Amino acid sequence: MEQPVQQKTTIGRARLPWLNSLLILCYLALVVSAIWWPGASLLERLRWLDSGICAQLLTHSLYSGGERLPLCARNTGIYLGFFATLIILYVRKRGRAQALPGKSLTIVLSAGILFLAIDGTNSFLVDLGVSHLYHPNNLLRLASGLLTGLAMGIFALPVINGLIWRGSNTLRSLPAWTELGWFLPVLFLCFSAATSQSGWTLYPLAILSTLGLLSAVGSINLIFLLLLSRRDESFTRYKELIPFCGIALLAATGELLLLAQIKLSLFQALGIPLS
Repeated sequence: MEQPVQQKTTIGRARLPWLNSLLILCYLALVVSAIWWPGASLLERLRWLDSGICAQLLTHSLYSGGERLPLCARNTGIYLGFFATLIILYVRKRGRAQALPGKSLTIVLSAGILFLAIDGTNSFLVDLGVSHLYHPNNLLRLASGLLTGLAMGIFALPVINGLIWRGSNTLRSLPAWTELGWFLPVLFLCFSAATSQSGWTLYPLAILSTLGLLSAVGSINLIFLLLLSRRDESFTRYKELIPFCGIALLAATGELLLLAQIKLSLFQALGIPLS
């Protein structure tokens, strides 16, 4: 009775490298197409990929070297901050953390999200032409986005890890106030780069913020993929997770492209010009 089970497991593991190789080929094809396929530039393709999620209003956008970034100021901050936070967490060896920060840190991080909610609501009231608290600007949009991206990364990683790894741990994603010393300088560097309007920051900001968007959407896909496949809380090594992350990110790319096409079709039907 035990032999068929063992054989099934062996076959499943034997197929894993083929799936990884197929995913690598898919990603290489996407990268090559985005950079060298005739027609639109890489920046224009990134704008198109991000357009289904972001309104990309000209007045709400940041410009580097005279070129508009693919995401608006607020979304640039959110997804750039999210991606930078994930990188720092893994560099600090907290990639498997399953515990949220302590109460005081949670309150402070949540205040960053509240800041975004207030600034976003105020900006929306201005767009409607009704009474508002203050005149919004892209610096506030970017700053509130970066703080929200920081909170998203620190809050989301423990939740996702709880669904991935076999067994639990008490490692916090942000264990102490002093750990903020690793995040805040990086966020300030992102803020300075995004507001410098320097041409050399254009592609790094465009690519990293888009990768942050893909990571956020891919994380949601990964959660559903683990639950649907009943593989939650079953992993012990990062290597085992590669095909699941690859499929989740590939699906995220397809979803963003689909949203972009839906937005284009909807705007054309309603006669709304795209920015």
